[in-house]
Amino acid sequence: MKIILTQHIKGIGKKGEVVEVSDGYAQNSLIPKGLAKVATNTALNKIKQAKTAALNKAEKEQEKIETTLSLINGKTITIREKLNEKGSLYHALGLKEIIRAVHEQLHLNTPNTLYKEKYAFKEAGKYTLTLEAYNTKSQLFLVIEKK
Repeated sequence: MKIILTQHIKGIGKKGEVVEVSDGYAQNSLIPKGLAKVATNTALNKIKQAKTAALNKAEKEQEKIETTLSLINGKTITIREKLNEKGSLYHALGLKEIIRAVHEQLHLNTPNTLYKEKYAFKEAGKYTLTLEAYNTKSQLFLVIEKK
């Protein structure tokens, strides 16, 4: 009997998978416990549509991120902060500040998953940041200056 698993069952399959099990096991154990439901044509079509929708969404997201990376490549952002007499910042600049500066200066939204390193800049200067997703790399230049 074909069933659709509503929960992960070790040795049988993961949630949402369509699997073939014996009629007795499905009717006496899995379905009454709510671990599975009968794989009707309607239910199978819903699963197929959900997978197609998820695939389309992932493709659109990938295209959006690749476009963002191409737009950001080679651009420079400047962050002005207070410095002490040695040229050091009073607090470290991290990813949150960089993402905010990119949004304000370049009008682009960059998710933090694009940044492959954890940044904590503590000194004024010029830095090169590498952004990467879906085998596409991009460089962003960061300038930290005195306010």
